[in-house]
Amino acid sequence: ILYFWRAYRKPDGRLVFDLKKIRRHYLRTFFVWNLLGSIPTASIFAGQMIPEEDFSLEAIIVSRVFDLLKLCRLARVPYLLRSSDFVVQFQQNQKSQAKLALVKYTFLLIVASHLLACSWCFLAFVQAGNFGDGLLERNNWILFWYNNNYEEGMINPIGEDQNLDRYILSMFWSIQTITSIGYGNISPFTRLEWWFGSIFMLLSGVLWAYIIGSLVGVAAALQVENELHRNRIDEVNVMISQFAKSDPTKANYACEQEMYDTDIFAKRLKNFIHSQKMTHKLSATNDMSGSFPVINSLSPEMQRVSCFMLVRDHLELVPYLSSRFLSMHERSRVAKECMVLDFPPGETIRMSEDDSSIGRGIFVMIRGTAFAAHGSVKSFSQRRKKAFVITVGHVFGAGEVLLSEGNVQSEGRIEVISFTRVLFIPRRAVLAALEQNQKAWKDCARWKYLLAITIHLNGNDKAT
Repeated sequence: ILYFWRAYRKPDGRLVFDLKKIRRHYLRTFFVWNLLGSIPTASIFAGQMIPEEDFSLEAIIVSRVFDLLKLCRLARVPYLLRSSDFVVQFQQNQKSQAKLALVKYTFLLIVASHLLACSWCFLAFVQAGNFGDGLLERNNWILFWYNNNYEEGMINPIGEDQNLDRYILSMFWSIQTITSIGYGNISPFTRLEWWFGSIFMLLSGVLWAYIIGSLVGVAAALQVENELHRNRIDEVNVMISQFAKSDPTKANYACEQEMYDTDIFAKRLKNFIHSQKMTHKLSATNDMSGSFPVINSLSPEMQRVSCFMLVRDHLELVPYLSSRFLSMHERSRVAKECMVLDFPPGETIRMSEDDSSIGRGIFVMIRGTAFAAHGSVKSFSQRRKKAFVITVGHVFGAGEVLLSEGNVQSEGRIEVISFTRVLFIPRRAVLAALEQNQKAWKDCARWKYLLAITIHLNGNDKAT
């Protein structure tokens, strides 16, 4: 009765408080099933509401039918799950929605098998009148199975105390019916059982088709990373097939010949794609929205905040971009401009404004190891003298990025040793943040600027 005054939630999430709409909605949906469910069939079956001498098999069957009708209230379960804040919060906290869906459909299959097994077992009870000797005296599917399959010491469904054995037998029939396996050792025997068996098989076929279709979608979602990797490998192979053949006579230097050799470069390409797969990066672009496509579907503010959450720890490593000097809003604007870049072993990254480089900016090491050197490095002896090792957590170029354009001291070079992933903070994003926050420039960034100039003037190349 309380449901006539209880607000309900529309599919779009809005609550309805109008009493007329509430009562109309309740009468159209769950009123009948709740009315049937309120009938005290358990008390009737226990003989508490009718005299014992009037108790009959027909009364038991009617009460059991009403008990089965109560199961129709299970139709409310999806609605209750959608309207439950606890369930919604639990679903949102799961890292893999595909695995959660797999658990849901497995549970649905178990519940459906249980209900079908109970119905099939109840059908034998209706015809036999009891679970004792009546099963052997009147035709039913249990008697048919017993005469053809039972041996001493095996599963025995005959007897009032053999509930577990009857349930196992019924569950076995239920599962093989739903899954369309059909061993044939348990089958209908009477006309009534053939009718109900046909209905159960039709319902089972619909249920099985729904579960199989859902599980195929779940399996595809669980394999999406492998599928993307296979597609990228196929794309690389198509691209490699279009490469021109190498001509060693046109190479000026041995290193140049190795870099532009078709076979060597093709192998580097495949190794690079495999390394990206091992580190779970399969996006086609390097910006944040490419790495996490869901960012594009968010509002502008949520995009900035999401990008900031992804790179917050890395921004803290750059002193004048840390929480000590910049607000959350300012750092989120910087984060939105950042890029996550991957580099294979042997690649050289130059920090300059010419067309062959990725531009000037700050490199924060996320993964891998590399040699780095400040300034312009033109010879092997200079590289060996100036280079130093950078690894996870190191910041390169925090001072040089502040130097003016064309200043040779603003250049830098990184030579990748192992598969390396870096967070690249573009120079334009750094300067825009410092222009808006003069305190960050005066208290921190300008000292990095002066230190970068001093280090290069003194020829002392250390990480800044």
